[in-house]
Amino acid sequence: MKRLVLGAVALVCFAGRAVAQEAAPVAVKEESPDTGFAFDATVDIYSAYVWRGCVVNDRPVWQPGGTVSYATGDYGTFSAGAWANFDITDRNNARAGGGLNEIDYTLSYAIDVGDFSLEAGHIWYTFPKANGGDYLGSTREVYGSVAYNNDLVTPSLALYYDYAAVEGFYGIAALNKEFELGDRTTLGFDLSLGAGDDDYMNAYFGENSAGLADFTADVYVSYALTDAISVGAKLAWTSLVDSGARDNEVYWKEDILWGGVNLAASF
Repeated sequence: MKRLVLGAVALVCFAGRAVAQEAAPVAVKEESPDTGFAFDATVDIYSAYVWRGCVVNDRPVWQPGGTVSYATGDYGTFSAGAWANFDITDRNNARAGGGLNEIDYTLSYAIDVGDFSLEAGHIWYTFPKANGGDYLGSTREVYGSVAYNNDLVTPSLALYYDYAAVEGFYGIAALNKEFELGDRTTLGFDLSLGAGDDDYMNAYFGENSAGLADFTADVYVSYALTDAISVGAKLAWTSLVDSGARDNEVYWKEDILWGGVNLAASF
């Protein structure tokens, strides 16, 4: 599994583009309109907290996040973001009380190369209110992803490596399709399938062999209230795929229907 994963990373890393150089010495390069700072903020309210097939909380949660980005035009975009999870009530049959229990920090770089969108980054996972054995300790991941942008459907691949607590790989393949329903409304669909190597599967699911981890299908809708603010809703189905992971019953549910509403702002 690790050899296949590392091979996929190598293919992504060697994907590049040829840059044509203008011969005219008097040409002046104009600044790209897609440059400068931007700020994005989101607030999601969901019926459950589901992450890569792990039902972290089967009760309602709210999850705020924010990202500051600097776009350089043709040279890509640098971003720094933070995301948090708040349990609205208790969690998983009252094993822990409500409140803040996770803050994640991300640094990333993204660039478009022709029809492909490439991204690489680093994520810090921290748990300021970890209780007993409910959570793993704080950990860190590096990741890379590639998406092929086209009019039919957008496929993407992403690979994550937890080099701290788990020392394992997790990969995910996904498909996305969006439809514009008028000037302000967007309807979208996602399908994704995740897999982990033996270290990852053992850490999160108690399974000692590599395998398919989770499958998710979702539908979402977004409505633009203004040019900067939008509201939306999402409905998703997530299921553990690996039979051993299902039999181990590490989480309260192996299959879950979940969803909620969200508010997003971009400046």
